[in-house]
Amino acid sequence: MSDIDIKASTQAALNTSRNVDVRDQRASDKSQDVQPAETRTDTVSLTDTAAQLSSLQQTVSDSSAVDKERVESLRAAISEGSYNVDATELAHNMINFEQQLAD
Repeated sequence: MSDIDIKASTQAALNTSRNVDVRDQRASDKSQDVQPAETRTDTVSLTDTAAQLSSLQQTVSDSSAVDKERVESLRAAISEGSYNVDATELAHNMINFEQQLAD
């Protein structure tokens, strides 16, 4: 068997010069050749439905659909403890509402 001189082969590999500078130079040359792309602007377009929804939202927010007197009377009845909920009527209203959403 022959002895292998690991120390000598490792030392020789570590002392070998590398061509790193040349590769780095080539990479920087390529980056200088690249010209900046045109500046593009982003655009947003709304569908007719989205524009309609936006218009309806503005209309609703501008209108006063809240009956302030009714709200105050309900608040007073709740705070006094005189407000009663008809469970049957509430259940029917919930079912009707769900059916309208499904249609």
